Amino acid sequence: MGYQSGDVSLAESSIVEKMIAIYRMLSDEVRELNSMIREFDISQSLLVEKRYERVRKIKNDIEGESLNLMEYFVKVAEYISSRELYATIIESTMRISEDLEASAYRLYLVNKLGSRVPDKIFAILSEVSRRAITMVDLLSDMLRNIGNEKVVRSLYVEIAKLEDSIDEFYREGGLECVKTYGGSPESLVLKEALDKLEEAADTAKRVATYIWFLSSFK
Repeated sequence: MGYQSGDVSLAESSIVEKMIAIYRMLSDEVRELNSMIREFDISQSLLVEKRYERVRKIKNDIEGESLNLMEYFVKVAEYISSRELYATIIESTMRISEDLEASAYRLYLVNKLGSRVPDKIFAILSEVSRRAITMVDLLSDMLRNIGNEKVVRSLYVEIAKLEDSIDEFYREGGLECVKTYGGSPESLVLKEALDKLEEAADTAKRVATYIWFLSSFK
């Protein structure tokens, strides 16, 4: 028996609500990462380790909820015209979470090495993570306003600007890592931490594009 149009609308609404819930979790994850960076700066080694464990747990929870959502999505996808966009958003959201956790793990490794992050690199990491928080929150706002293309487009523009600014910090941070540490293990690991944050921001911008497309089709 096929789905009626009302059933399809209800299914899409349910998918969006579940994605909003996942983005609340993603917001918690990136905030934990930001707190981890702050505690790193004040040399709170044990707190850094605890923060990383929280980041990893949230990432695992997001993965579980995303897989549950994907299972539900598969059941109704045949009747949803924008199914490819929804599937890509779900998959990309998991990727953002994975990259945030990967960045946190590399900072955890630097902490284990007992290295102090120079002030300039710390400032860059802190600023990038703060902007990542804003990007995640804006993605959640886009989902909540998915029926209003004008609002969604405005939010997309904000996200695009944030991603551009993160790219600038990323380039500056990479150069600082090389200038400060040369080819040391600390340099490589810190650079990878920045890489993962930048990749998360890139993916977030792509998700914003997909949500904008979805909103345009409604």
